[in-house]
Amino acid sequence: SVVMCAGTDHDGEIQAGATLSYVDNGDGTITDLNTGLMWEKKSDDGTIHDQDADYTWDNTFTVHVATLNSSTFAGHTDWRVPNRKELESILDLETFNPSVDPVFNTGCEPACTVTTCSCTLPSLVYWSSTSFASLPLIAWTVGFINGSVAGNSKSSNGFVRAVRGGLEGS
Repeated sequence: SVVMCAGTDHDGEIQAGATLSYVDNGDGTITDLNTGLMWEKKSDDGTIHDQDADYTWDNTFTVHVATLNSSTFAGHTDWRVPNRKELESILDLETFNPSVDPVFNTGCEPACTVTTCSCTLPSLVYWSSTSFASLPLIAWTVGFINGSVAGNSKSSNGFVRAVRGGLEGS
């Protein structure tokens, strides 16, 4: 049942914070106007950007990000795997399957490219660069199917969405 918060001083009464705000840059990237982070768009065309391309944690760095940087994707060579907090910042918990703003999941059809669509596979495992402090063989992941945050073995496969920049050093 719905709990009404007005006048109760419950946590949910004051819904403050920045509204999610993004711009599609038209070059295969999306910029978060709140954080300044620039995100790789995902496609469904079999390229390095394909939403179905999965990697072990190590390969997110040595294959995916290395390929973006060596090809100067969208004119930049400083792509990286996002940390846990950065990856969580694009969650939209008011949506489901996937739990992201529509700018990250628009027009996704077979053979679409990062300039014609933006895909987000509703998966439980999108890699972050953040390792568990006490378990170095585990890394934090974000599930864009439902907004879950969990740890996964670095030897298992998952998906990656590269990022660059931020408000400082963007």
